[in-house]
Amino acid sequence: MEDNLVTIAKFEDNFEADLAQRLLADNGIQAFVKNAIFYSMMPGVFPGKVDLELQVNSEDEEKARAILSEYQNTPEIKRILVRNDVLQEGHFLLTSGRHSANYLEKIHLYQNPQDTARVCEMLSDLLVDYDFDTVVGPAYGGIVLAFETARMLEKGFLFTQRIEGVMTIRSGFDLSKVKKAVITEDIITTGGSVKEVITTLKNAGIEVVAVAAIVDRSTEEIDFGCPFLPLLKMDIPSWEADDCVLCQNGIPLTVPGSSDKKI
Repeated sequence: MEDNLVTIAKFEDNFEADLAQRLLADNGIQAFVKNAIFYSMMPGVFPGKVDLELQVNSEDEEKARAILSEYQNTPEIKRILVRNDVLQEGHFLLTSGRHSANYLEKIHLYQNPQDTARVCEMLSDLLVDYDFDTVVGPAYGGIVLAFETARMLEKGFLFTQRIEGVMTIRSGFDLSKVKKAVITEDIITTGGSVKEVITTLKNAGIEVVAVAAIVDRSTEEIDFGCPFLPLLKMDIPSWEADDCVLCQNGIPLTVPGSSDKKI
């Protein structure tokens, strides 16, 4: 069988080799990683000297190369979401109250601190040229993003939370030096929660100069009154409950996660 194997890619990182192997497997192509056993027994002993070779049967070579090429040409943020299994398929009730065939399970990303840090680095790149002193994140997902982004940009940090249905700046924060802020959020569908945060900050005398997000999945343009900077725009259809085609077809509804926020 080895005579029929061809190498289509080489990796120095076992994680990337395994990811590519699983990507091909998901597309019905059996792949093998040459030197994987040696690498696992002696990791880091000869960094850069031992190539992990991704191999497939010769008859699968063309298709496998095309799949890898498409993946490698995909924007980095989307590759991060894919490898962390963030995009879910089914019938979901979104926090906006709308129904969708897809759900972005951000918790899967936050379980990977390294990739989360990389996402925050990308958010930092979007915000670095803006004049502000504080990064604000709405509870709960936005807290992680805001804190790490603030750390990277050497800015202040605070977060908002909903108390008895009202968006509020978490008590205890010293706001005396907070004049200009940016908001970081993970997934934006309608932008309702972010608009509540903006209103809350304005009522506290804080100007919002930009909003940054991982994914904009809105179906209509959102006006925050300031620049909106998503890392990725995804066209994911959603429906009001009364018009949901998935409900009409009797597909069971899933309520993912738990949150008291309403977008």
